Amino acid sequence: MAIFKTIYPLNDELFEILAKHHLDVLHRGETVDNIMKIETLLRHYDDISLFVQTNPAYCCPSLVTQALSSHLEKLTGIPVVSIEYDGTHAVKNEDIIPYLKLGRREVL
Repeated sequence: MAIFKTIYPLNDELFEILAKHHLDVLHRGETVDNIMKIETLLRHYDDISLFVQTNPAYCCPSLVTQALSSHLEKLTGIPVVSIEYDGTHAVKNEDIIPYLKLGRREVL
């Protein structure tokens, strides 16, 4: 618990953020970090229109975060596009092109 306190101070705001995402202070790792980063970005920037999550292939924590993407999109109204990089040098970035060209409302 001491490590967690140094990263996120335990206060009512933290508990509210975690509860909104059905998490608690016992959850650790990349997924909680990603949730906290998203919440922080949303508090400081009001013009975010897309979250892009990049994953190395077969990365379990990334897959857990990816599984939350529809929850995050429903909660924030901002789409989440996940891109898996598998080391084949295949072009993967085309998934975000519609969002860049059309904006989120037209793509959804």
